[in-house]
Amino acid sequence: MSLKKILKRQKTNYGNEMPVRDGSKKSLIGVIDDGTKTVRFVIYEAERSEELVSHQLDKTEIQPQEGWYEQDPMEIIHHIKICAENAIEQLNEFGYTKEDIVALGITNQRETTIAWDKFTGEPLHPAIIWNDIRTDSTVDAILAKVPDRNKNYLKNVSGLPISPYFSALKMRWLKDNIKAVRRASRDKRLLFGTADSWIVWNLTGGPHGGLHITDVTNASRTLLMNLETLNWDPMLCRLFGIHRDSLPQIRTSAEIYGVVKDGSILDGITISGILGNQQAALVGQNCLQAGQAKNTYRSGCFLLYNTGTRRVQSAHGLLTTVAYKLGPNSPAVYALEGSIAVAGGAMKFLRDNLKLIKEPQETEHIAGQVFSTGDVYFVPALNGLYAPYWRKDARGIICGLTAFTTKNHIIRAALEAVCFQTRDILEAMNKDCGMPLSKLHVDGWMTSNDLLMQLQADLTGIPVLRPTSWDMSALGVGVAAGHAVGVWAIDRWKHTAISSHTFLPTTTDDDRDARYTKWKMAVQRSLGWATTKKSITMTGLKRKNSILSSSDTLTPPDSRQNSLDKNVPIDEGVDNSIEELIQYSARKFSVFVPLQVPKDEHTILDDLEYFMNKKECDYDMCQCCESKKKLHTDWKTIEEIIENDPEIIFDSDDNPIFVEPKNDHMYEPTPVIGNSMKKRLQLEKIPVIFKNICDKLTDTSLT
Repeated sequence: MSLKKILKRQKTNYGNEMPVRDGSKKSLIGVIDDGTKTVRFVIYEAERSEELVSHQLDKTEIQPQEGWYEQDPMEIIHHIKICAENAIEQLNEFGYTKEDIVALGITNQRETTIAWDKFTGEPLHPAIIWNDIRTDSTVDAILAKVPDRNKNYLKNVSGLPISPYFSALKMRWLKDNIKAVRRASRDKRLLFGTADSWIVWNLTGGPHGGLHITDVTNASRTLLMNLETLNWDPMLCRLFGIHRDSLPQIRTSAEIYGVVKDGSILDGITISGILGNQQAALVGQNCLQAGQAKNTYRSGCFLLYNTGTRRVQSAHGLLTTVAYKLGPNSPAVYALEGSIAVAGGAMKFLRDNLKLIKEPQETEHIAGQVFSTGDVYFVPALNGLYAPYWRKDARGIICGLTAFTTKNHIIRAALEAVCFQTRDILEAMNKDCGMPLSKLHVDGWMTSNDLLMQLQADLTGIPVLRPTSWDMSALGVGVAAGHAVGVWAIDRWKHTAISSHTFLPTTTDDDRDARYTKWKMAVQRSLGWATTKKSITMTGLKRKNSILSSSDTLTPPDSRQNSLDKNVPIDEGVDNSIEELIQYSARKFSVFVPLQVPKDEHTILDDLEYFMNKKECDYDMCQCCESKKKLHTDWKTIEEIIENDPEIIFDSDDNPIFVEPKNDHMYEPTPVIGNSMKKRLQLEKIPVIFKNICDKLTDTSLT
């Protein structure tokens, strides 16, 4: 948003002057707002929703490879101190001083992961930003340990799918790929955390007694927290290989954590509020009742739907997360969330890559020069699609171009893409919760675009309410911090009316549904463009090379069936090993490998029809079905997989050493040479032909 528009809105709130001081001074709340692009320091008067003063600085984004996004953790701390100094300096104009600040709140970009040395305080690697997708191979390795490689297998515990988006995968990648992180882990000096943990640790003393904490909202985005216990889940930590001692302590979103002890201008101020930026916006928008929702429009979009104290497990690609827990004695409130990877980022793409605009603020004027997109649809899947599709193989497309298409149509299509993706999430939320929204609260810098807001109302068919202040994240954590120290009553805040501008729908149901159907067609065409190379863990190439060389010819199909001893039972636990042996030994041992017939591609339109025919019983949301029919995470299966997985340790030169699990009592004694194959295949349970194969390999090795 331009400075002119911000000042115009502030005048609307305050009249011709900035916030009026009626002679009575109020307690002040300071807020650190660490976003993806900027760092801000904002100061509020208690129980007033308007910003008193603020200052912000842009952050430097590093992109070492395509899809990799990093930031300098030390720059974040530096910018916080500079912004705080400038904001506090402005207080003199309103008769306040630093001593009037009674509490400090912190809101931050979620999932962004930082590793640092707890003795030196130095970052061990640049911060890996939330939208970074470098962890694809790590995802494959984790999925290989999960039954059926089901990416949603952990949702019953964590509320999240196994995706590069979340912090646990970033932590695992750092341990696997960065020597400094491995050494720190080995020496027990490694600390992990999201941006809030890094900020609090530095503000409260760093290496000299700094607090290593986080709140429930940020912890719920790591894939390591149990949504029921609100603590780190031991099995999840074990699955991802993250030691509990390197993780911060989980606290509530509003309580007194400690005081600033970093020697900066903030020294001595009480830290009493922490919220992830999207949960903070939910509080700031006053969406504190179940059934209310907000959408934040920034570089990405983040839509949260308050489900109250009920944890709703989505059957349509949404995430279950903690909305807030405003105090140790307050109940946890949950939310369904849908994330859009590219929203404002699409405007930056149009500016920097296609050179269609000079600044994102121009989109409203240029797109407003045409009355429609001319049936042009832009799917901005530049790094894949997030909710509700979760397809990392999707890539951006522009379809429906004609000889009459201009840049105006393409820019308008980019704005509509943001609205269509929002409707995707709203449709999924409606199916999961069974109650459609009556209105949508919005915030974020993109909401200054009136055309975008009108398009959102038209394409969803519900009123869109835009507050007069565009950044509700800072306000939300300000409320939480003030509540913790007793200067901002949460009950009174619930009944506070937020000044806003309302955009009403102007299109018919038939028109918006017809356009939405074409959007679905465009999304389907964006899928499958990226061919991601699977890791060794997923492809089995390592096992292939260690067993036998592959074949280039096939033998008659009867040979396999005739050679099987059907009276010998095959243990299910070794079935995968047998299948691999069949595939990789076809030529040498006359075993037929049937060709796999490609299946018809399952499209989004097929999913739409499928879910429309579903009922509550199919989603295990009803009360009539027996509990045994419902899906539960099989921790015993996962634990067995983890126990049988080789442990990786590193010697003094950081060379990896594979240590096989000590479960030898499960297997019969075998010779040293050829031992690994016999041990793995459990010979007493394998058909005769495979015993002969293993014997031949052993005899060959002995000679």
